[in-house]
Amino acid sequence: MSTNPNPDESLFRSDWPRSGKRMSVEEFHQLERLSPDRKYEYLNGVAYMMAGGSVGHDRIRRNIENALDQVCDTGPCAVFGPDVQVRVGTKKNGRPHFLYPDATVSCNPRDGEIDNTLVEYPRLVVEVLSPGTEAKDRGVKFQAYQEKETIQEIVLINQFAQYVEIWQRNEEEPENPKEWHYRHYGPGEIINLVSMHSHIEMAKVYRGVTFDEGETEE
Repeated sequence: MSTNPNPDESLFRSDWPRSGKRMSVEEFHQLERLSPDRKYEYLNGVAYMMAGGSVGHDRIRRNIENALDQVCDTGPCAVFGPDVQVRVGTKKNGRPHFLYPDATVSCNPRDGEIDNTLVEYPRLVVEVLSPGTEAKDRGVKFQAYQEKETIQEIVLINQFAQYVEIWQRNEEEPENPKEWHYRHYGPGEIINLVSMHSHIEMAKVYRGVTFDEGETEE
């Protein structure tokens, strides 16, 4: 999750790049170096400063990360959390995006090297939706994920009701790589992760999460 606030101007010289402004890839990396205590996503040439999340968001993120860890326990794949940057490039112009999904799975051994700081071959990405970032997660960020040829599954998780949405790339028709299958899951159902050849119970995703009585489940 990320927001696009105006940072404290006193922290930057006039010639330093700022979040919320269009900048080159080189300027984005300069911004990262100048602000090592902050985390930014770079999407369509704009840097977005990441924001903190709620207790419910964090619990769900940890739950799905732990569940994916169990799925990957005996195979070649690895799970990465929200502190590991993922590079996503578009086919149209080759411009890279640098994002921080809430969870990422890669099955490429190059991504799993111990000193690696950038995932370049993600297979599955997860976003836990928040009110302030849902529009971007479903919009430009979602499109960037779809354009990354290695991503086979995109998972969006609602933090206010037991509701999980999944988009799965149609691997049966390689001539049409832009075709995706959509599925959604509710309380008591079993989530089918096609790209991982595995299943996760909804109860595991929402373990320890209590919804307010006034909230309704989708």
